[in-house]
Amino acid sequence: MSKIFTFLIVILSFQIAYSDCTSNGTGGGQWDDASSWSCSPESAPPTNPSCPTTITILATDSIYIDSQTDLVSCGPITIVVYGQVQFKNGVKLKLADGSSFELKPDATIYPGSGGGSSNYLEIGGNEVWTAADGAKEGPLTYTSGGVLPIRLVSFEANTNDDKVDLKWITAAEVNNDFFTIEKSKDAKSWEVLNAVSGAGNSNVFIEYFDSDYSPFKGVSYYRLKQTDFDGNYSYSDIVPVKYVKNYKDGSISLFPNPVRRGEEVKISFDDIFEEKILVVLRDAKGQEFFSKVILNIEDGVLTAIPIDYSLNSGVYLVTASSENQMYSQKLLVK
Repeated sequence: MSKIFTFLIVILSFQIAYSDCTSNGTGGGQWDDASSWSCSPESAPPTNPSCPTTITILATDSIYIDSQTDLVSCGPITIVVYGQVQFKNGVKLKLADGSSFELKPDATIYPGSGGGSSNYLEIGGNEVWTAADGAKEGPLTYTSGGVLPIRLVSFEANTNDDKVDLKWITAAEVNNDFFTIEKSKDAKSWEVLNAVSGAGNSNVFIEYFDSDYSPFKGVSYYRLKQTDFDGNYSYSDIVPVKYVKNYKDGSISLFPNPVRRGEEVKISFDDIFEEKILVVLRDAKGQEFFSKVILNIEDGVLTAIPIDYSLNSGVYLVTASSENQMYSQKLLVK
């Protein structure tokens, strides 16, 4: 019975942990004051040993920190600020590596009393903002590496006829020198496609466009490299694209043609790229004598059709069809 009781206590102890806190929506207040927050459970402010994973400060609220607050033992925490955060009396806010402190547009972080580095925000052991930096307005995101050079909203790559169009959007840029578009056939070895100048510093949404006019055939990959004025750089996620050349340009070739009974006729797929294609041999009346599904068709792939001795001499039709297109050639059997 005692073991069961102990187990229930453990379960309950996990249940009282909460995953997020939001400022009270009535003006905010002191960080350590429970009345400044709406948390789950409602009784706990976002300080040790109560560890939220997400803290949100609403646009209507100003939260001030007037005592040293060390949340490193909580693990990674995400703090999203729509309103204001003020440091008072030379205090510090310390977060674990992997945490982020995001200022949304018009949100502000600013120092209180004490100059130099007496007020600071620390993430992963690095001081990413100090009183000496002065008030900062969003959009900005602080991580253990400092201020993110850009806030990338999206990066897209889409086929468009005989090219691949690339588009990316930033919501904020800090000391952003330029972007480099890179492409790869295997997501391992990369080559530079083009470089595009960045906005330097911006706190508005910016759309960027470029195109690859010589895309790789089949599946390929694109990524975006962002470089700061000081030479530091980072990469976006990798985006895959499947490029298929205009189907009307494709064709099949038969050889030998004519072919003798008992031989094989080989089919070459020219500028055709398909996941699968059905090859069929028919006579002039439509009677089928051979069919085969071929997978992963690429330019120059060969396949063979056996010409049985039982076939009569005459003209036959070889078709190669997929969901997208049909190709055909006449075949003379002697």
